[in-house]
Amino acid sequence: MPSTSIAEEGDIETDEAATNAATGSVRPTDTDVVLSEDHNEEEQIDHIMSKLAALQYPTDPTHIHTFKIKRNDRYVSMCCNVGPCQPDIPYPKTEGRSFQKQWFSANVWLEYSPTANSMHCFSCRLFLSDEKYKSRTAWTTDGIRKWSTALEKIKQHSSAEMHMTSMVRWINFQKKALQSAFDVSDVKGVEVRERERQTNKEILTRLIDLTVYLARQGQAFRGHDESESTDNRGNFRELVNVFSRYDSVLKMHLEKIATVKATKTRPQVSLLSNRSQNDIIAALGTYIRKEIQREIKEAEMYSILLDETSDVSHKEQVSFVVRYFHHMQIKERFIEVCNVDTTTGQELENTVFLLLQKNGLEMKNMYGQGYDGAANMSGMYKGLQARIRAHNEKALYVHCKAHCLNLVLVEASKSSKHFVTFFNLVEKLYAFCSGSPKRHAALVKFQESLFPGQRVMELQQLSDTRWACREKALKALQRNLKAILMLLDDISDSDPPNLAQGDAQMYRNAINFMFILCMEITTPVFEVTALASDSLQEEGLDHSTAYKVIDGVLHTLQTMRSEEKFGEIFRCASEKAESFNIPVPTVVPGQERKRKVPVRFQHSTTVSQVGAQFESVEAYFRSGVYFTFLDIMTGELNRRFKGDNTGSPTARIIQSFQPLTVHANWVGPPNPEAIEAVHILCEFYGEDEDQLKTELKVFHSSFSSKDLREIFLILRENNGQMIFPAFVKMIQIYATLPVTTATVERSFSKLKIIKNKLRSLCGEERLSDLLLLAIEKDVEINYNEVINIYKDMAPRRMLL
Repeated sequence: MPSTSIAEEGDIETDEAATNAATGSVRPTDTDVVLSEDHNEEEQIDHIMSKLAALQYPTDPTHIHTFKIKRNDRYVSMCCNVGPCQPDIPYPKTEGRSFQKQWFSANVWLEYSPTANSMHCFSCRLFLSDEKYKSRTAWTTDGIRKWSTALEKIKQHSSAEMHMTSMVRWINFQKKALQSAFDVSDVKGVEVRERERQTNKEILTRLIDLTVYLARQGQAFRGHDESESTDNRGNFRELVNVFSRYDSVLKMHLEKIATVKATKTRPQVSLLSNRSQNDIIAALGTYIRKEIQREIKEAEMYSILLDETSDVSHKEQVSFVVRYFHHMQIKERFIEVCNVDTTTGQELENTVFLLLQKNGLEMKNMYGQGYDGAANMSGMYKGLQARIRAHNEKALYVHCKAHCLNLVLVEASKSSKHFVTFFNLVEKLYAFCSGSPKRHAALVKFQESLFPGQRVMELQQLSDTRWACREKALKALQRNLKAILMLLDDISDSDPPNLAQGDAQMYRNAINFMFILCMEITTPVFEVTALASDSLQEEGLDHSTAYKVIDGVLHTLQTMRSEEKFGEIFRCASEKAESFNIPVPTVVPGQERKRKVPVRFQHSTTVSQVGAQFESVEAYFRSGVYFTFLDIMTGELNRRFKGDNTGSPTARIIQSFQPLTVHANWVGPPNPEAIEAVHILCEFYGEDEDQLKTELKVFHSSFSSKDLREIFLILRENNGQMIFPAFVKMIQIYATLPVTTATVERSFSKLKIIKNKLRSLCGEERLSDLLLLAIEKDVEINYNEVINIYKDMAPRRMLL
């Protein structure tokens, strides 16, 4: 094909007026667009852009000359946004030929000027500003008008270097513009998503608050029927509906859910389903458990508390509690419950190791074990404590002090046949009066007649496992004894005879002076032990305080063991018996008739020991009943709490901590018992004995403390870890050693509230999380952390 010079492309003669008439366009004059020199450049560009936007073909190539447009970024961007000028009009003929519309489809860069009736290259016109291309104006400014050779010109131009260069620049410009648009869109999209995320977090925060409220109150979450047609959709949904009346966030959320359901579009994430509820509970449980695990790791040592019980679904549940010393404060934290098939020592050992591994606790950091006295727990060879100590010798076993005190009361209640008969009759009276609504109503009426305007006191059931039941049962019996006698007399004298008449007469005859005396003896004693039991159940109790409580009980029992005290009790019992028309014995039981001793036995040494002779009835009851009761209780307290008869190494080690806290042992002459205690502890725990003695002397000579809690405060305020490291370690171990399993027992109380007959199908993990929320109420909730845990639990369609 013969080449054509660039100059030839522009050598085309046309009649401008004829072209304008053919295309129907009016070329604006210069006076229409030229601004005065007073206008600055920006105003002039704005004016030109507004003029172009008002035209039918704003990208017409001839506008560059008409409006004297400089190829700036705004003009290029406008042209790229609008695109090449490719009008669909009747094209005027020149020499019998005209421009053809189909040329556009094969050449996207091709454009047509209806004003000049010429074709141009869009890319070259806008993106060829280089100096070497300025003389080539045929396709940029002048245009091509010779239609007979138009196709050949188009083909030649498309393969020209200048055209390829302009096309590359056009494409790059489009990419940059597109990326810029995407960037703007991304920024706006990020802002929109961030607002949506913040709104969703606000919704979830409110649902977390409602979940925490229901869990801490031990309330059920779901209802039997949660459909929209029911009047009660469960506590969780009903609370959400109530709060939506006063909270705009929840209100808008519920309205959006209702709108989506009404339009039947894509389902809206409501966060109200049973799965969402369970996930929120699990996220809260995970967060609280992580906080507890973090504190245990910071404490570096811990003890475990364990006990088992059966729930309402007849499953054996083991409650796992950890005791540790964090920031000079004793803490006992519930971790979880675990279902076990059997409660053998081997099964419990496997359960403990599983729980330790699950919660990231190392066996070497365990310093104590706290259980009750059951054989599977406390057994010396196959019990849980022996199995744990086989892995870690320093994990000392401590028998729950509250259980020990309860066992003391059980033994004291069996100290003589009189007390056995007394407590059996107390239990039978409870069953008789409470076993029938009719008899119970009659007893209430007799109480109201005796104590008008006062609260009715119900009789209490006795139990060997309920720690405070004896004191409550005895106080209720003491107050209501007259009403009980009136009830028994009323039933015995009823006409026609009552079916329970025989039982009433039997119980009435059994309430004699011995019964009243046992009531007067045991009631004040059990009041003292009830206070001690309550003290032993306090949270954060340490061994030092526990020993003081027991010492107080022993001192009280010693004070009560006197003839004067029993004289008061005997006189009170006699007065009550006389007021109830119950005869007071005047002859010592067993001494009604003096038996004559045969002559052959008169000089035997065993005869005088057959039976002791008492000068009065009061002396007989004082020696054979009262003193025996107190002596057995005192002996049991010493045996179980002081270790008088055990001699076990564990008891010696635990008791060796107490002398370290006594101020008088380290001020003045050395105390041999305190020195021996230091030796025992340093030998067992591998500490420097001389270092510990020095620290103890310096500490007690510098600070005055009355008990272990004051020592905690002093060490915390004076950075004791830096000055007294060995002493702080001993104090930390002493505080970490368990005292009672009351925290475990309290978890059982929560278990009965949460897993009841209506919620007997609650799963193990959900039950543990609900118990954790209900028990550990003082752990502050970090909403962002909980939301992050919730988000990571499963893929979420909602932005969080």
